[in-house]
Amino acid sequence: MSVYFDQAAAARPDPEVLAYYGEMVRLHYANQEATHSLGYELRRKLDRAAAELSTALTGHDGCRVIWGMNGTELFNLFADSPVAAGKRVLTSRLEHPALLAALQRSAAEVRFIPAGNDGRLKPSGVDSADIDLAAFHQIQSELGVCQNTAALFAASPGAVRFVDAIQSAGKLEFPADFDVAAVSGHKFGAPGGAALLLAPEFSGAEKLVAFARDYRHRFYRIGRPEPPVLLTLAFAAKLRRSTLETTCRRISELNHFLREALCRLELPGGGHPVCTIPEEAASPYILHLTLPGLQSAVVVRMLAEAGVMTAAGSACSAESREPSTALRAIGFRPADAYSGLRIGLGSDSTAEEAKKLVEALGTVLKNY
Repeated sequence: MSVYFDQAAAARPDPEVLAYYGEMVRLHYANQEATHSLGYELRRKLDRAAAELSTALTGHDGCRVIWGMNGTELFNLFADSPVAAGKRVLTSRLEHPALLAALQRSAAEVRFIPAGNDGRLKPSGVDSADIDLAAFHQIQSELGVCQNTAALFAASPGAVRFVDAIQSAGKLEFPADFDVAAVSGHKFGAPGGAALLLAPEFSGAEKLVAFARDYRHRFYRIGRPEPPVLLTLAFAAKLRRSTLETTCRRISELNHFLREALCRLELPGGGHPVCTIPEEAASPYILHLTLPGLQSAVVVRMLAEAGVMTAAGSACSAESREPSTALRAIGFRPADAYSGLRIGLGSDSTAEEAKKLVEALGTVLKNY
């Protein structure tokens, strides 16, 4: 069995989630928009699942939920909505490429907050007084850096607050201050599904929900999400919530072990791997290294041949021939921005798997 450290791209579902999904597929095969009793029952079940998802992630059941099948789909829906389209947007170049592409297509203006060498965004000095929408990640998808979203939103008071919580939902405490937040089941062990959570106090919620209805049923811009996937998304979120603190502590210990062990390995020609983001500034679920002088895509392939799965960067940019935009955004030279290695830990990652990764990377570096 392969050692799987690409869980920032897609988390490995545990057996309990897969069993629940199988049951939902067996029971809930009807179209939730049908007028017969099975359709009605399914609509009520999805309403309950929305409240369960809100409670599992935010601690209360007051969030409205717009369902989707993946994050990219919902980024596009949000960017095309009256909340974002034609607006002045404040964001960063460290956002997910799918979110940036959607915002740059639809917004009237996009301004960027710079990032420091540690990946933390720095709002000071940016003209943000007339901003309509502020859109930031809680956890950066490639580097794993944690952002203080409340401080970022404080730079543009009155703006709609959008949080990309896709890498944090089900793993870390949810941000307290947001109007709209995006989550994806693939990142915390569901077989799929995604959602926009609309905070109870968000004044634009009704408008956004109505637009989402038209986007799906009038304009046919996105399809109908599959009910078994959405029901399993809510179930997986509840499962993750029940062990959130203990799992986070255990994964933090694994991350710390890997930081120390991997950075002691020797690179060809001398030197050592470098942890890109300081431990105190990063999610325990993502460890990003740079391997100076090496092409990390080659390293990833060599590791895969040894049965260890990692990533050279964000999965959505894996086939790009360009240097990492995330590393470029925090000051890396183009030549060095090809050297990033992302290790994505999951709730089921083990100490034995971590030791196998260290051993495999040591061998790869000797044979590079």
